[in-house]
Amino acid sequence: MNIAYWLILFASLALGTAWLAIRANKRGIKFAPVFTGVLLGAVLAFVLAKVLYTLLLSNKVWPRYGWASLVRMDPAEFSFIGGCLGMVLGMALSAKLHQIQVSRLLSLFAPVGAFMTAGARVAEVFLDMQGAGAYVERESFARMPFAISNEWGEWFWAVFLLEALFALIVAVVFALRKKEDPIVSLRFERVVYYLCVPQIFCESLRALGMRWGFVRIEQVLCGVIIEGLLIYGCLQYAADKGFWKRFWPCFGALGCVGVIVGVEFGLDKVPSVSDFIWYCVMIAALLGFAALERFVTHRRLLQAKQA
Repeated sequence: MNIAYWLILFASLALGTAWLAIRANKRGIKFAPVFTGVLLGAVLAFVLAKVLYTLLLSNKVWPRYGWASLVRMDPAEFSFIGGCLGMVLGMALSAKLHQIQVSRLLSLFAPVGAFMTAGARVAEVFLDMQGAGAYVERESFARMPFAISNEWGEWFWAVFLLEALFALIVAVVFALRKKEDPIVSLRFERVVYYLCVPQIFCESLRALGMRWGFVRIEQVLCGVIIEGLLIYGCLQYAADKGFWKRFWPCFGALGCVGVIVGVEFGLDKVPSVSDFIWYCVMIAALLGFAALERFVTHRRLLQAKQA
């Protein structure tokens, strides 16, 4: 067992719990729902991370390990998104147990959850290159925090630290913003959305990860979550506006998904085009996701203001 890895996870969990308790106290929520939510979330995060990995890669792990695949503790055999879903489910269950509006507690938890995500990514420094990317060719970048070295002194991009940076930015931005306050669930929705968008890029940079051929599974999960949140946001818009006016952003997002699928195929099968070009196209599609979300959020807030 990697003690340093688990210590950093525990530290981020403890700090996040303290921060959530402060945020909750300012809004009249006692410590019990916070503690229960974090405790349930930690347990469910561990369970769902393992179960989701095993289910999604059952054709790979089940023939080899059988039921033992569910108790293998190799850190590479857990789904990060499964862990995040478990944490959210734990907070939601705590809200139900303590008769608090679920969306209210999740909104308070959202930036804290992003902070915990950043901590979990930083902890990957102790996971034997699991969070690393491609080999670093330029010597000027062959150092922390840009890269991480293996036992032979070779340097590889520290993708996990980039993921931590994105998550920390999301945590800070949505902890400070007040714009989402008129809609109780909006802060949670936006935090999840903006954790998923850059994660699609970061998953592509990782050398290791969950895959179906050239398809990176956690990229797919991020895409599903993004599309689901956009559909939900469009459903909140006035029904009398007509189908196309309500839901065109969802179709726009499907177009962005198609572009990203094409980029991943190109990265794997079309080496004649430089990776830089492919990633520029991917970033353009990710900016498209952001623009669509901003539009959907703007009209929801405008509708709430007019109500």
